Amino acid sequence: MKTQTIFFLLVLLCSFNLHARQKVIYGSDSRIDVSDSKNGIHRLKAKSVAALVPNNAIFKSGEFSHLASATLYDKNICSNQRFSHQQAVSTCTGFLIGKNRLVTAGHCINEGECKTHKWVFDYQLDSGKDSFVGQIENKHIYGCKRVVEWKQTIFFKQDWAVIELDRPVLDRAPLNLSNKIPRPGTSLFTIGTPSGLPLKIATGNVKKINVAYLTANLDTFGGNSGSPVFNAQTGLVEGILVRGQKDYRKTASGCSVVNQYPENGGRGEDVTFIDVVKNK
Repeated sequence: MKTQTIFFLLVLLCSFNLHARQKVIYGSDSRIDVSDSKNGIHRLKAKSVAALVPNNAIFKSGEFSHLASATLYDKNICSNQRFSHQQAVSTCTGFLIGKNRLVTAGHCINEGECKTHKWVFDYQLDSGKDSFVGQIENKHIYGCKRVVEWKQTIFFKQDWAVIELDRPVLDRAPLNLSNKIPRPGTSLFTIGTPSGLPLKIATGNVKKINVAYLTANLDTFGGNSGSPVFNAQTGLVEGILVRGQKDYRKTASGCSVVNQYPENGGRGEDVTFIDVVKNK
């Protein structure tokens, strides 16, 4: 293995562990690749969702770039696990709320990390049968100009950040934000990069409403942090996926498998209400 590849894998693993806020599977695994969804709304919303990728995982060649080829298996996830063969280079997820404004979780990025990462749109597979995203046009890769506002608090468990991109995004629309707090039982879906994988859609429901966030049984992982969580009926963003239960457990053979709970079991995944970033 080349020295550059070894170095990247070490950096990626450290970054993955640093940024991850654990999530988990509830009931059956609802994750699907965007290209495999038959719901046109899912595919449309996914265009406005970006992956956070370290600069040293992006390799530019002319008008295109390709991303490092590390997979979940390279991160010691057992080969029999779903998506273990797929590329996994994203550390977090973000989404557009304005032409040059993007929202993510506060623990995903700070001012010091602003220049060391890029926001990559269209980080998705042509088919769930594929393993690697392939080339991405450079025009779909954006730098972080500055962190407009950042919040991580123990009190009320706020966790969010607003990022100004290095230029306006003109070929996709900002997502529409909800004005209301959803009720328990409301159907949800989220779009993000679980464990760094290409964009996946996962579904679930609101379990509980808290003071500044809701708890849901969404099948999400570290890497989903910063993902938009949508109301399945209205298509509006209800909040920002920020934390949950432990993703994986190590087996006797030394590799790791996904933690699973009953559909309505476990503590759930926490979603910061979207109203904290309105008018930012």
